[in-house]
Amino acid sequence: MLNRIYIVVGIFAIVVLSGAFIAPRFIQWSDYRDRMEDLASGVLGADVTIRGDISFSLLPTPQLEFSDVIVGDLESPAATVAAVEAEFALFDFLRDIYNLTSLTLMQPVLEVVLDENGLLTSSVDVTGQGAGVSLGMARISNGSVRLTDLRADEVFTATRIDGELKMSSFIGPFQFQGAADYGDKRYDVRFNSGNVDASGSTRLTSFFREVNGGFSVNAEGNLLTGAAPKFDGTLTYRQAPPVADAADDIRGNLVLESTVSMSTDRVTVSAFTLLPDENRASMRLTGAANIQLGLRREFDAVISGGVFSLPPRDATEVASELPYEMVRLLSEIPAPPLPPMPGKLGIDLAEVSLRGFSLRELRLDAITDGKAWDIQQAVAHMPGDTEVRLSGKVGNDAGAVSFLGDLAVKAERLDALSQLWRRARDNNPLFNTPGALEGRLMLAGDAFGLSNGRFTFAGQTHNVEVRLGFGAEPRLDAVLGLGTLTSAQTNALLALAPDIASEPSFAVSFPDGSFSLTAKAMDVMGLMAEDFVAEGQWMPNELRFARLAAANWDGIGYDLALRLAGSLSDPRITGSGKVTVSSAETEGLLALYEMAGVPFGWQEGLAPSWPADLQFILTDNDADSGQVLTLTGDLGAGDFDLRAEMAEGLARLSDADLRLVASLEGDDDEAIQSQLGLGDIPLFEGDGSVVASLFVEGNSADGFEGRAGISQNEQSLSFYGRLSVAENGEISGDGSLDAILANARGLAALAGMRGASLPAIDANASVQFAGSRGLTLETISGVSGDVTFTGDLSMQRLGQLPTYSGSLKVDAVDMVGIAASLLGAEALAVPGESIWPEGPLAIELENRASRGNIAVTADATTLAGAKIFGETGFTYSWDQTSTLLDNLQAQVGDGTLSLSLTSCCTGNLSERTLSGRMALAGVDVDALLPPLAAMGLDGAATGGVQFEGTGQSVADVVRTLTGEGNFAIADFAVSGFSPEAFPSIAGIEDALNTEADAIETLISLALGQGSFETEEARGAFSIAGGTVRVANLIVEGEGGLLSGSLNVALPLLGLDGSFVLTPRNFVDQNGLVEADTARILARLAGSILAPALSFDLTEMVASIQVRANELELDRLDRLRLEDEARQREAAEARNRLIEEQQRRAAEERARREAEEAERRALEELSAPPEAPIDPVAPLGGPLELGFQPSVNQPIGPDVNQPIQLIPPN
Repeated sequence: MLNRIYIVVGIFAIVVLSGAFIAPRFIQWSDYRDRMEDLASGVLGADVTIRGDISFSLLPTPQLEFSDVIVGDLESPAATVAAVEAEFALFDFLRDIYNLTSLTLMQPVLEVVLDENGLLTSSVDVTGQGAGVSLGMARISNGSVRLTDLRADEVFTATRIDGELKMSSFIGPFQFQGAADYGDKRYDVRFNSGNVDASGSTRLTSFFREVNGGFSVNAEGNLLTGAAPKFDGTLTYRQAPPVADAADDIRGNLVLESTVSMSTDRVTVSAFTLLPDENRASMRLTGAANIQLGLRREFDAVISGGVFSLPPRDATEVASELPYEMVRLLSEIPAPPLPPMPGKLGIDLAEVSLRGFSLRELRLDAITDGKAWDIQQAVAHMPGDTEVRLSGKVGNDAGAVSFLGDLAVKAERLDALSQLWRRARDNNPLFNTPGALEGRLMLAGDAFGLSNGRFTFAGQTHNVEVRLGFGAEPRLDAVLGLGTLTSAQTNALLALAPDIASEPSFAVSFPDGSFSLTAKAMDVMGLMAEDFVAEGQWMPNELRFARLAAANWDGIGYDLALRLAGSLSDPRITGSGKVTVSSAETEGLLALYEMAGVPFGWQEGLAPSWPADLQFILTDNDADSGQVLTLTGDLGAGDFDLRAEMAEGLARLSDADLRLVASLEGDDDEAIQSQLGLGDIPLFEGDGSVVASLFVEGNSADGFEGRAGISQNEQSLSFYGRLSVAENGEISGDGSLDAILANARGLAALAGMRGASLPAIDANASVQFAGSRGLTLETISGVSGDVTFTGDLSMQRLGQLPTYSGSLKVDAVDMVGIAASLLGAEALAVPGESIWPEGPLAIELENRASRGNIAVTADATTLAGAKIFGETGFTYSWDQTSTLLDNLQAQVGDGTLSLSLTSCCTGNLSERTLSGRMALAGVDVDALLPPLAAMGLDGAATGGVQFEGTGQSVADVVRTLTGEGNFAIADFAVSGFSPEAFPSIAGIEDALNTEADAIETLISLALGQGSFETEEARGAFSIAGGTVRVANLIVEGEGGLLSGSLNVALPLLGLDGSFVLTPRNFVDQNGLVEADTARILARLAGSILAPALSFDLTEMVASIQVRANELELDRLDRLRLEDEARQREAAEARNRLIEEQQRRAAEERARREAEEAERRALEELSAPPEAPIDPVAPLGGPLELGFQPSVNQPIGPDVNQPIQLIPPN
């Protein structure tokens, strides 16, 4: 703007200079040079020197030509003209009026000086006080105007001034139309002025524009002339937009309209209206400006407005095929205009719409030094209660904008702010989440970056670095250093990032780039990752991870280098790295399973193989499209090696050829077995490394051929055959199974018979299986020690549990082996204080994962190598919680034994319950009992019992055993316990005077002369607290009755019983032997293995002696009773006599009392009244209340004499 003012001032000076050269000199040029110089000096008010030639012609019109004209001091002229051609009106010329009709100034140079006070100084008098001069038309050719500002010691020059000038006098009116160069641009210039009034003011209209149509300026107003000229008027500025390549890019002119006041020291634009696009009249800005000139040139401008918006994009554009609007905007930012002076600018806009987003309440304060802009503060608001602050340097770098400064963004609701670059969604985790971003912002050329960024989020400050290229090589480089974020905070952070997957604009905007993400902890794919690192770069056709690592991703650690190429439909992955897995229960492992599509059955099968520490390398084959994966490291309890040769690469693993070789080796056989899914019961006995190997080749369509096995020393379990993998991951196959095992309990555990113990085997079978749904073992053939076995087994999954069934034929079964299969070898391995083992029953703490029924038949049952039963058959059954030996039928002598025994229940408790039923049918007693216990007994036992016991060991179970039963023994006989002893006892003479020892000897000899016999002995018993109690046993035998009870203490098999033999159907005529007292007592002690029988005859001898005494006493009692009878008869006679005497005395006494009463009555009638009667005096002597002497009491010698009860008169 200042340059344009200077041009106007310069043009005005040219007019003055032209007037100065019109001082006519109509004398001969050679003789009147001085006169012409004086005249010109008088007109211009300054010395004029004509140093060149002068020529003059009068006719047809006065014409004067001269050259090398200097106005003012020769050393510092006010103006110079190379040549002047002037024509005058003849008559005016003659009247000394220099009315130029034509003037041509060639190469005029006007020197205008503003002194230190800002006043216009010139040696040319333009006040109009000199001789009059008038120009009808003056042509300026290649002129120049130099404005020297002594305040700033600067010179402003307009060159190549060409145009036509009209003026009536130096004070106007005047008109100029032409062109001039200023700087490197040429301008068309027009201005007109009117007459100067008395105050020195004139009306001025001016216009100039850039020749190429870039802009134009039109000013109109009043010009106050003088040493301090001043212009007050209006100004209109128009700037044309860039030439559009398409019709939709056509924009209207930028138009600035304002009132203006200009002087040599200040330009004031008090109020202007700015239309950035005159075709969009609604987008109107207003403002004001103040420009200070002179030594300290500076400006101060303010712009304000309502809504400022960029022109809309082409409606036919496809946004998904174009870069982000922000990227496009960066490439379209024009270089800022740089004024040639310092100043400051304030912008205050209600809203700035930048297509993709808007800035509301924009306030910008900037200053410039003429070389660059310094944004002191830029504040705006965005959605989400977001405040944006910007400060820094803005420059013009070779026509491109540049910026370096600070950015601060603070948002109260990031959910609303994020909708600027991604679609809104329901349940946005950013809802009402605040955040802030600070950093150093840079824009230079085609690069935009944020350095030293500090992103405040979730109560923490994170580091951010971003570099964005938007030119010929668009790319994005980002560095993000995060703190510790929870899962919710991570999801919120992801909701803040652009949706790369569903927004194609990202790939268009940034086809190349790099990234570096570090976090102390954050959610990665739904799981927390500690010390997470993701560094790499992407290109249009591949993604490279220089490092992808996490110390702990919910149980998984990894440190990888990967390359992902190809496409989503046919990816190509190569790389290497290290992966650690802490346990099978980690959520990280489950997430990997889900990403890889690992079937659930495989997940369960792999569960025992963790933890792991593995290294892998995945490389491309050089010769073909295949890939090779090598995997080594620690897997579970062993060293793992794997090599997979994939004919078509990892991406087509499911349908291309595969050759797989793997091995696992370790010293912990139980752990190796467990992680291979072979259970934790050892398959092998002994020490040494366990080696598991696998070799398969083929493809999923045609199946695989291979072998798999596990071995230790000379023991092995191996499979050879064909395998196939279904779409759901189920593995099925058929082939042969070979087993050489020193103990088959581990193999039994695989079938779900955990806790069972089986002997060594060397066997093979044909096998078919379909995942975990079905298994068939046919034509089983094997040897266990000296015993051969055959059979068939199968498994079908019914519901959630596999069910086993089948049959086995064995030469012989061992009783200890049966017990071990039911209770476990551990239960029998620890000897106890008694005959029962103290080994733990609770070996299995978890429920079994199967159930089954195996029918077993054997030719014999042995114990310690000896045959105890004949043909034996039973069903071995089990379910989740119990094991059952069901329906065991064994030939015992000529009888049979039936047994069902259950062990229950698995669980965390240390105790187990054994319950069962047993029945005997016609089993000889001597076949049932040990030899010592069976000695002296005979008969065939039939009976049954049910029992139950709970404990930690078999011994504990026996100690708590309860139950009940009954029995019947046919043809029961007990030798040495003959009832014929009672007749022998009855024949003892003078038993009263016979010694006890002699009687015992006689009884013992009588008992041993025979046996107690009966056709059948029946009884019932109960079991409580580990003791069998046979109570109230009564057996009726021939001539005797056997009764008693027996306790068998099962823990030690101890015996405690007593039996009484009493006579039956026997009568002793002498009375010595009676059924109630004749009891022969037998006591049973010891144990079943070593019983001790003893007779206690003390009671019997005592009863005999007592009975003899009783018989003697009976005889004495009879004599005593006869004497007592005689004494009773004598007493009765005496009593009758006494009673008669008492009767007679009573009658006499009654007669006397009657007579006395009659006499007294007569005396009362005849006698005077009686005096008071004195109280009766007490009787003399004591009152005898005791008993009288009895009748038979001896009183002196008169024994048995009547007692005188009434004294004689």
